[in-house]
Amino acid sequence: MTITLQDVAILTGLPIDGKPVTGITDHDDWASVCEELLGVGPPADKIKGGKIFLSWLKETFSIVPDVELDDDILQQYARAYILFVLGSTIFADGTGNKIHACYLHLFRDFEDAGRYSWGAAALAHLYRALYRGSVLGERMSAGSHGFYSLLQVICKI
Repeated sequence: MTITLQDVAILTGLPIDGKPVTGITDHDDWASVCEELLGVGPPADKIKGGKIFLSWLKETFSIVPDVELDDDILQQYARAYILFVLGSTIFADGTGNKIHACYLHLFRDFEDAGRYSWGAAALAHLYRALYRGSVLGERMSAGSHGFYSLLQVICKI
């Protein structure tokens, strides 16, 4: 059984047509990118090699202040939430607690973010995780490397 783009589109509702999910991954100062797009940069011990700890995102952005916020601050909280969801589902890494900051650039403009092929990126990330686990022998655990919930649904069909 092979998971196809059509499967991803039907099961997740993620778009499979659109712009490719790509970006810069070799930036010198990811903390400054976070500061620009999230309003605050993570401490040095909460970002490693461009990967932001999901625990820091949760600690920093899980409670929205109970005051009237301007659109810029609301967008910063929305970016943090989206990054957290991506890092804990679609683009989960081997640690289960990090997401690369390169995805932040894709949410600079929310309207443009909807034009990306997120379903194709999710499937590619899953196949990469399966390859790394089966061929390279990397440790794989459910929910910590790749979009395993998609694989679980497919296997039950």
